[in-house]
Amino acid sequence: MQEKFINPFYDYGFKKLFATDENKDLLISFLNAIIGDEKGVITDLTYKNVEQIGEFNGAKVNYFDVYCQTQSGKRFIVEMQGSWKPFFKERTVYYAAKPIRDQGAVEKDALIKASRKYRKELEIYEKKQLERERKHKNDPPYHLEDVYLVAIMDFNFSRREYPRNSYFHKVMLMDVEDHHVFYNKLTLIYIEMPKLRYVKLDLNSPRDKWVYALYNIWRFDRRPEELDGDVFPKFFEQAEIANFNEDQDIAYERSRKAYLDSYANMIGGRIMGQEQGRREGRKLGRKEGRKEGREEGRKEGREEGRKEGREEGREEGREEGRKEGREEGLEQGRAEANLENARKMKALGMDKEVIAQVTGLGLEAIERLM
Repeated sequence: MQEKFINPFYDYGFKKLFATDENKDLLISFLNAIIGDEKGVITDLTYKNVEQIGEFNGAKVNYFDVYCQTQSGKRFIVEMQGSWKPFFKERTVYYAAKPIRDQGAVEKDALIKASRKYRKELEIYEKKQLERERKHKNDPPYHLEDVYLVAIMDFNFSRREYPRNSYFHKVMLMDVEDHHVFYNKLTLIYIEMPKLRYVKLDLNSPRDKWVYALYNIWRFDRRPEELDGDVFPKFFEQAEIANFNEDQDIAYERSRKAYLDSYANMIGGRIMGQEQGRREGRKLGRKEGRKEGREEGRKEGREEGRKEGREEGREEGREEGRKEGREEGLEQGRAEANLENARKMKALGMDKEVIAQVTGLGLEAIERLM
């Protein structure tokens, strides 16, 4: 079934809702709900260039989904991350460092070496630096305004990171000894959207209202009653695909295809990885199995060998015993026969020396015969 509302996890869908001057009020409402009023309510903001010059000679370019600044100087990056990326945490920290660098002194040598594509950005940057220096000429060096990065994730961190029912994470620099916030001007916020399946949201809470709307809007066929008032009627109006013009339709479909292709590649890569893992596992298992089998075989062989050896030994012992017994019996029989013959010969009155010569008995033994 064709969705009635756009999916904000598609790149165009998110930017359509939050990255235009027409919908600036939606972004302000969302940021106030996510950040809270701990440092004042956001009343207005301006969008900044989402294309950021890289750190090294312009070789790397970062594209932010939304990059904006409030009148008081606070900077916000909002990223909608549809699928897991390697080094995701490192990427978000790197992104958050850009608005910090924007406030500091410019490294002219590095920027001058950038390609011609960035010369205009360099001129704009230097102009802003001069304006800032005039504005803050009495400020101490390295005076920085607050920087926030909000990462809306369509995937979860590893299972060891947070419990299943914990979807909202606010990260600052903290002293690990006494757990106080060491630096409160850099805030990283991570929202694990898939965990909403395991969380009971409080739809009286502005934050929960917004994450509920973002996570589910493409599943709705109408605006739920819980999402009334404030800016949500406009949010649904802007998200309704039927209100798109032809160019918007084309852009959204391209974004949709790119997301689905990326998802298919990710699933395909995961399946290929699983199959490769199984093959490697089988190979490793066979190697380990052969080693274990040899050890078990040696052990079983020793046991069977000892058992067979005992049987063979007993048989050989019995045969040797029978042989020795026969020999001993013959010897004893011959001795008893000689004694019996000697008695008979003595009874007949034969000479003792003759008896000794015939039987092999000694004269003393013949004397003792009865």
